[in-house]
Amino acid sequence: MSGVREYRYLGPDGEGIAGLPDGVGVALGSEYCVHLLPSAARMAEAVREASARGVPVLLLTPYFRDAELKRAIPLFRTIPAGARIDISINDWGALRTLHGLFPWMRLSIGRLLSGMKTCPRIGVSARLTEEGRMWHGEGIFSSPRARAYLEETYGVAGYHVDDLPWSRPARDDPDREADSPFLFVHVPHAIVTVSDACPWIGGASSASVASCPRPCRNGHVLLREPTMGGDLLLKGKARFTSRDPGGIDRTSPSGAGAVVTYRDLP
Repeated sequence: MSGVREYRYLGPDGEGIAGLPDGVGVALGSEYCVHLLPSAARMAEAVREASARGVPVLLLTPYFRDAELKRAIPLFRTIPAGARIDISINDWGALRTLHGLFPWMRLSIGRLLSGMKTCPRIGVSARLTEEGRMWHGEGIFSSPRARAYLEETYGVAGYHVDDLPWSRPARDDPDREADSPFLFVHVPHAIVTVSDACPWIGGASSASVASCPRPCRNGHVLLREPTMGGDLLLKGKARFTSRDPGGIDRTSPSGAGAVVTYRDLP
C-alpha cells in the first residue's frame, strides 16, 4: 500500500490538492452517485497534481448500472499504470470489470460492500447484548476465507470501514495480527444507507438523467426521530451519521491502515 496514514476528502473533483499538508493523500469521487465522479479530464489532472506533490490518490466509486459503468470506463483509462492510486469499489460488477481491464490497479472494497452495519439504533438498542452489538461491526473483512478469495480472484488489497463504538476492526488494536486486512477508516461520517431516488432532483433515480448540476453539494438535511439514538444526515442519495464532529483530527489506527477524513459530508 501507499504508506500514507491519512487521506483527506476534497470533494467529488478533488479540488485543493496544492493546499494539502505534506504527507496527506487526496480522496475524491463518490460512494453513492455516478454524477459525483470527476470527469476523465479532471481525474487525469488530479493524478498529475498529486504526483507532483508526491502523495497518493484514493478514488471513491459508487454502485453502477451497466450503462453507467460503460460510460465511466474512460475515467479509469486516464489513470496511468503505476500511478499511486487506490480505487474504492462499491459494486461487484465494477470490481470484476476493473480487475479484468486494469489488472495493475489497487482495488479495495468500499463501505457499501463491507457488510458493516452502521444504523445508530444499534448503539442504543436494549435488545442487543454487547457481543451482538459488536457482531454488527463485522463484515467480509472479518473473514480470512473471504479476504483470501477476493485477493486471489480480484486483487483486492484493502477494505473501507466506519469508526463506530461497535466496530472492533476500526479500534486501535496493539494485538493486531500480521495477516489482518489493510483498513481505510472513514471519520467522522459513517454511511448508513443509500437510496436510488435522489431528493435533490425530485425523487427521481440518478440513472434517469444524463448529467446533473449537483444541487446536493449546496447543503444537507437533518433527519431526527426519537428512537434513532442519533441524527441522520441526508445528502444526495445517502444517509450518514456523524459520531464525532471533531474526529477529523484523529490519527490512524495503530495497526496497518489509513484514515480517510472529511471536513464536510461527502
